Amino acid sequence: MDFVGMTEAKQCNQEQELINTVELYDDTSSELYYTEESEDDDPTGFGLYGTITTAQFREALEESITSRNDPPKTSNVETLLHLHYGDLIVYLESTETIETSGFPYIIMFHSFEKYATDLLCYIDMLFQSAQQYDGDICFAITDFKNYESVLNYRPGTDTFWKRYERHGFSKTQRPGIFAIDTDNRIYQFVGPLNADELRKFSRQLVNDELFKTEPIPEDDEEDFVRVGVAANFEQLVLKSDIDIFLVLYSNSCPCSREILPILNEVGRLLQDEDILVLKINAEKNYLPLKYYAWYYPTLMFIKRTNKNNLIEYNGSSRTVNDIIKFIAKNATDDLLEFNRKGRPRFD
Repeated sequence: MDFVGMTEAKQCNQEQELINTVELYDDTSSELYYTEESEDDDPTGFGLYGTITTAQFREALEESITSRNDPPKTSNVETLLHLHYGDLIVYLESTETIETSGFPYIIMFHSFEKYATDLLCYIDMLFQSAQQYDGDICFAITDFKNYESVLNYRPGTDTFWKRYERHGFSKTQRPGIFAIDTDNRIYQFVGPLNADELRKFSRQLVNDELFKTEPIPEDDEEDFVRVGVAANFEQLVLKSDIDIFLVLYSNSCPCSREILPILNEVGRLLQDEDILVLKINAEKNYLPLKYYAWYYPTLMFIKRTNKNNLIEYNGSSRTVNDIIKFIAKNATDDLLEFNRKGRPRFD
């Protein structure tokens, strides 16, 4: 099994080194933030009195956000984004801004409560892209706890988060970064987390390079298996009126190369059934977020009656018989040639 992002632990160590060395966006302006001199007046709530410069206020804000004692207040984060980053990055609590913007979005989800000390560094990474692509992309941050209200109105995103947790990737391990294009397609950022990679991700979004598809093959059936690509995914999967056994694979994965001839034999045995046996090269084709391949190959069954419920194959063995048993057990209707336990009916 070839896990996507197998080197994530190494990346996290590199990112932590970057957090320790990166210089945050610096504004040494002595502009006055508040000028009412009074020993009793604390307009900021941070214990600052009298004449207060913008730099002093920003320093107090940053300290309040990165404090290990309490999670940062949303209002303080929003104030910092306005004061320190010139509103090039906005704070999101819901989908309202996205639905009415008409712009592509890049959203950073971060656990404010558990990893507040790293927040400013990650915001600064995002800010470098926001400076370069101001007017082309809306950049936003939000707490991980808001993912339901920010992303889940898009079909299938709830399924993605369930699979995200099931495969052992903690939502609080590092920021989750997603792009949303003007066609409402969602893309997950999966590269090393640094300013250069974020700028590359932003450039790809602007240039419409995140959507990948192989050409639709003239003959989209290889032996007994249909071939899917991003361009025909809607027709083959989303609009299908039969059950689907779907394999997401990668040509660079040895386990994927082993499964393909097995898949062809499964297709041969099921050729008279109302089951679509389908394979998609997930490295070369965009898939809706809920079908994201956490590892290669990913095997899943999709019932025609409930396409939001992706039934993943988790068996340690992937023989023809194992897969036939899995399909027979989960099929909407009884198979003609096999019973529910995957045994031939007419032996």
